[in-house]
Amino acid sequence: MSKKAPAFLLALLLLALPAEAVEAQQRPMNFMDMQLMRRGGSWTPSADGAWMLYTVTTPDWQEAESQTDIHVVSMVDGVASSRRLTYTDTHDEVDPAWAPDGSFFLFRSDRDARNDSREGERGGGHQLYLMRHDGGEARKVTDLEHGVSDYGFSPDGARLVVRAGEAGEEQLFLVSTDALLTSEPVQVTGAEAGVEDWEWSPDGRAIYFNRPDAFDSADKLRREKDFTVDVKNQVTPLSSLWSVGVESGVEERLASSPSYSVEGFVVSDDGRWISFTGGSPERYERNITQQRLYADQYLLEVSTGEIERLTENFEVGESQARFSPDGRWIAFSGPDDMERYSMTESRIYLREVADRGGAFRKLGSSFDQSLSVGFWSDDSRTIYFNAGVKVTSQLHALDIERDEVRQLTDERAALSVSRNDDTGAIFIGYQDPKTPPTVFPVANVSEVDARQRWIQLVDINPQVADLALGEEVEVNWTSSDGKTVGGVLVYPVGYQEGTRYPLIVAIHGG
Repeated sequence: MSKKAPAFLLALLLLALPAEAVEAQQRPMNFMDMQLMRRGGSWTPSADGAWMLYTVTTPDWQEAESQTDIHVVSMVDGVASSRRLTYTDTHDEVDPAWAPDGSFFLFRSDRDARNDSREGERGGGHQLYLMRHDGGEARKVTDLEHGVSDYGFSPDGARLVVRAGEAGEEQLFLVSTDALLTSEPVQVTGAEAGVEDWEWSPDGRAIYFNRPDAFDSADKLRREKDFTVDVKNQVTPLSSLWSVGVESGVEERLASSPSYSVEGFVVSDDGRWISFTGGSPERYERNITQQRLYADQYLLEVSTGEIERLTENFEVGESQARFSPDGRWIAFSGPDDMERYSMTESRIYLREVADRGGAFRKLGSSFDQSLSVGFWSDDSRTIYFNAGVKVTSQLHALDIERDEVRQLTDERAALSVSRNDDTGAIFIGYQDPKTPPTVFPVANVSEVDARQRWIQLVDINPQVADLALGEEVEVNWTSSDGKTVGGVLVYPVGYQEGTRYPLIVAIHGG
C-alpha cells in the first residue's frame, strides 16, 4: 500500500440546495442517509460458481449498533435472484462458508447466546450453525465454551477445523464433515497460550499455526479485576510457528528464535515452503502501530526445516512474502528505498524460491504509483494489483519477465478486483458517483475490461436511486513541485451556472 496519498487527493464539496429546487420525486442526500447506509461483504461463491453467499450489515442509529444477516444470490441471474436467508433481528449471522459439495453452508452466530451468560459459561459467544441455501431452518453444530472465533474445511473437505475458546486462549478442534451434527469437535492443540493464525497444509495432513511461547496469567487476572492502569510497551511473549498432525495429534515447533516473533505466515500451494513474518523481540518495537517497520521476512523449507532470512532492514516495512501458484517464485512489496525509512512508492521484489541467498529483483520502478502483490495469474507470469489512476482506482497487471505494467480497466469508478482463494472466482468491487458499493463476477481476469459481461450481484442500498445526487467532475492542476494534482468537484443538487454557493474544501494529506 502506498505511503503517499491515494488518487483522491482533494474533494471540493458544495452544499446542496433546498429540496424545493429538486424534482418532486427526489430529494438531496443528507447526513442521516449516509449513517443508515447498509454494508455488504463476505462474498462467498460456491465451488460450482452457481451461487454466492454474502452478508448485509444494517446500522441502528438510535442504539449505536448494527446487525448482520446472510443472503444468497445466483451468480448467473444477479440482483433479481437475491434472497435473505437469516432473520434474527437482534443477533448476528456472519462468516458463511460453503460445504465442499455445495449441499449446505456453515455460519457463525450469537443467536443462542444468553444475554445474562457470564464469560466462561457454555452458550456464550458465536457458535457454528448449518443451513441449506434452498430452504430450511439452521441447525446448531457447536456448543463450545466461549464460542467459535473462526473455522475452515480441509482441502479434501473431509474435516472441519474450529478455533474456539476464551480470547488469548483459543485452541483448535477437529470434527468430521460427515458427523457435524452428531459428533463433538475434538481438541487437537493444548498449550495454555492460545492459537493465533492457522492454516491447513495443502495435503490436509497437518495444520500450521502460530502461538505465543508463554501465557501471562497474572495479566489476565489483573484485567478480570478491572485493573485499569495502561501499561505502555508492555512486555509480551514471542510467538513460534507450529504444526499439528491431523491423525497423530502431535504438535511440532517449526520456527522459534529469540531474535524474532512469528506474526503471520503463508503456505505455498505445493506445500514445500512457508514464508513468515518475524517481528522484533524488542518491547519498544512491539505492540505499536508501526510494528511492521521492525519486522522482516523469513522462508522455511518444510522438508528440511531450514530457515532463510529474506530481508534485514530497520524501519522499513514490507508486505508478507507470497508464492506463485507453481511454487517457483516468492514476492513481496516494499518501498522503493529499502535501505532506510522513506515515503517512497512501493515496488515488488521477486526471487526464485529455491535460490537460497539470492538477490531479489525490484520490479515496477517505472510505474508512477505503488504496486502490491494482489493475486497471481494461473501461469505464474503475471501479478495483478489495484492502483489509483487520477481520481479512480483500476486493475493493473505486472509482467514479471518483462517488468512491464499494463492498466487493464478504464472505468470512471473506484474498482477493487480480487480473486477468491477457494474457488478462483474473480470479483470486481465497484462504486462510482451514482452507484453505492456493489460487486460483479467475471469468468476470468481477461474479462474485467468487458463491461457487457459483468453481472451485478447485489444492490444493498436501492434507496439511493430515489435521492438526488450532485454531479461530480475531475479537476486537475499543477502543484508547486510541478506535479499534477487531482481532485473531485461535487456540484450541489440543482446547480445553476453563475450562482454563488458555499464551498467546503476537504484536503487528504499524505
